[in-house]
Amino acid sequence: MHLRGNEVIQHVYRRHYFPFVFSVIKILAASFPFYFLLFVAEGSMPRNVFYTSFALITLLFVFVFCYVSFVYWADKLLVTNFRVIYVNWKLANVSEENEAELEAIQDIHIVEKGILSFLPFLDYGTLTIATAASEVSVCFQKAPNPDEIKRFIFSLK
Repeated sequence: MHLRGNEVIQHVYRRHYFPFVFSVIKILAASFPFYFLLFVAEGSMPRNVFYTSFALITLLFVFVFCYVSFVYWADKLLVTNFRVIYVNWKLANVSEENEAELEAIQDIHIVEKGILSFLPFLDYGTLTIATAASEVSVCFQKAPNPDEIKRFIFSLK
């Protein structure tokens, strides 16, 4: 991502933290059977094999946790004085950038899930920015407080 001449970043938005908690819970749930089987087989294996297996399983799930964390938190929505840029990381080494010029923005659509979205820790949703010809330029999922982002973008416009 390169900024143009006289372009200044006004605000950077990252994904909401609450959906990340569910990803961590899934990782922990996926690791449970491996630890359970290891502790069931503990009596039938030498101590050094048990500790090595325990360390390998822990290392594997720490790696998975770090990878998922990076891909989740690396996504960001940058609002500059000229455009809105969304950097979406598909994998740890593959990212995709979408942008929309501020003057070309026709509509910003928000979808929030749940009746408790008025609570700050549950206020997240999908922010979709459409430009001319009903073309969707940016779709930022799990956006924190999408109403505030929409107001901020329209205030710059």
